[in-house]
Amino acid sequence: MVLIVDDLLKLPYDLGMEVLQAIAEKAESEGLASESAVRNRVLETQMKYERGELSESDYQLTISELRTRLRNLKGE
Repeated sequence: MVLIVDDLLKLPYDLGMEVLQAIAEKAESEGLASESAVRNRVLETQMKYERGELSESDYQLTISELRTRLRNLKGE
């Protein structure tokens, strides 16, 4: 009986966290929803790499992800 009560009391918290997580994911994905936004992010990433703010491995990974996202936006 106690376990059911605990689950019922936690339900609003669990649902609230799921909603917040979904909102955060949506906001993040919309940040790169246009080609121009992705291109801007590529330029920002290149500048950070040139200034030494990103390691080469982080740079390569980020650029690869951004290029994939750009191809998906173009429908290739």
